[in-house]
Parts: sequence; C-alpha cells; structure tokens
Amino acid sequence: MNCYKRLILVLGVLVSPALLCAQNVSDLIIAEVMAQPDSVSVVDDYGRRGGWIEIYNTSMGTVKFGGCYLTDDPAELRKSLIPKNDLATSLGPRQSRLFYASGRTHDGTFYTDFTLSPGKTVYLVSNDGRTVIDQLTIPEDLPAGKSVARIANDAKGLTFDTVSPCDPTPGAYNGDPTAASKSDQMAERDPHGWILTLVSVSVVFSALAILWFFFWLLFERPAKKRSLDSARDDRFAAGDGKKSARKGNPVISTKAKGRMEKSTPDGEVAAAIALALDMEESGDVYAAIALALHLELGATAHDAESFVLTIRPTPHSAWNNPADGFRRRP
Repeated sequence: MNCYKRLILVLGVLVSPALLCAQNVSDLIIAEVMAQPDSVSVVDDYGRRGGWIEIYNTSMGTVKFGGCYLTDDPAELRKSLIPKNDLATSLGPRQSRLFYASGRTHDGTFYTDFTLSPGKTVYLVSNDGRTVIDQLTIPEDLPAGKSVARIANDAKGLTFDTVSPCDPTPGAYNGDPTAASKSDQMAERDPHGWILTLVSVSVVFSALAILWFFFWLLFERPAKKRSLDSARDDRFAAGDGKKSARKGNPVISTKAKGRMEKSTPDGEVAAAIALALDMEESGDVYAAIALALHLELGATAHDAESFVLTIRPTPHSAWNNPADGFRRRP
C-alpha cells in the first residue's frame, strides 16, 4: 500500500465518524403525546378532535424521516409507515411535526394506523423497520385534555425531562425559551474567557499532535524503512566485496550483480560477438564493446534490452575523448 492509499484511508477513518454523526433520524424524539382530547383540543384537517403525537428534531440540521414508522405495538414495529414521497416529511433544525392518531392512514401522510389511550407506549422506529429511535409511555392516569411531554432544560433543547400531566402545546417549543442556555451559564462562570481559551488551545494542540502522528506514520516510517533496507544492502555488499577481495576477485556490488545477471547474453549472441572480434582487424571494436559493457554495468546506458547496448554520450565518458580512440591493436 503506497502513501497515497494510506492517506486516503486515514482521511476516510477521520471523516467517517463525522458523516455517521451527521443529522439523521436518530436526532428525532417523541416530544409530546396526547391520548384523550377535550372540547378545546386541536382539530385535524377534517375537523376532528383526537389524540396526536409530536415529533421533534433536536439537531441543528434538516432531518428527512420519510420511511420511518410509528407504532403502539412492540411486536409490530412497522405498523404505521410514514410515506417517503411527501416533501413535508422533512424537519428543519429544532422544528416539530404533528401526527394525528386517527387510526386511518388513508387520511393523509400525517395520520397513524392506530389510536391512543392511557397506558399505551408510542414507538418511533427507524426506516430499517427494526431500530427503535425513541419511545414515550402515556400514563394510565393521564386526564383528558392533558399531555405527556418532554420539557427542554435550556433554550438549546439538548436535554429533556418527561413531565406529566401538562398543558398541551402542539407545534410549540416544549420549555422556557427565555431560560439561560449553557453558553450563557458559561459566560457567567467565566466572564473573562480563560477557561474557554485554555480548552481551545488544548484542542488545537491535540489536533496538531494527532495530525503529526498520522503523517509520521504515513511518510516518515516508510522512508526510514527504505533507508534501513538500503543501508543493510550496502553492508551486505561491502561484506561480499571484502570476501571477494581476500580471494583476489573483483569487488562487485549487489546492484551491479543484478544488472550483470539481467544483461548477460545467451550462447548465440556470445558466439556472434566472439566471431566479430576474431574477424575484426581494428582495435576500435574492442574499445567500443569494452566501453559499452562499462557503461551498462555502471548504469549509464538507458536501454533495458538483454542483448542490445546503446551508448549514451556523457561529459564524463572516455568515449568522447578522441585521444583515447587511437590505440594499437593488442
């Protein structure tokens, strides 16, 4: 796996939790339920008074909940399907949607296939039909015209307390909108911002340390490994050279041996070269072949063929020196 693939993998690992934690149906809660209406209760689109269920979006992003389910039976989680093809099945940040428990889903998108009564539990099920997102139990002693609701502890609505009975507030914020939020409480405890500054600096330096570790893991370690491998090869080559020098053999590095093995001609080519040398009367052929072999073993020839040697002129090559070409035949 090269460095680019590792970088993509690390970015995927870092980004995946953010994507998984993005706004989705798990941010929905059952905010309020009323089972028995009274004479002043809210009416539905058909002028009827009945029980209703309020769904609330606790996140700061839009949540599409089409395909989810509402039910009052834990053994039948797919009892009342919320249609997918309705654009209204989308909740903005900190918004709510009211479902009428009429027992007739053909009345519209926001009508359930069951009715409500005290003692029942209402379940909000994810679009997989198996995962229960939230549930709220209706007290058996809940009087008519009253509801059971989750009341937000602050204006942000991050935590809720279940309160029953309470006055119904369909479509409205469940809680005191003037209550001090956690940021307001923090401003009171830390008016000069020292705690916030310390936390911010700690987070920044922690993020930099994590980034440094990942980049070191991706780039520095492979580079060090390659350097160690190169040094080990050089040590082995030096050891082989010392042994060969003791025996009177020429010192050839490992890389040179590899090139020699790759460029060794077969029997027919060797016989042709020997015949050409025997028939040639000039010493230029000897010099050219010797220089070509020298360039090939020295990695200055640019071809990769096993039997063709292409000479590439270089400023440091003796091939360009005319004086070296005038030699007597041995």
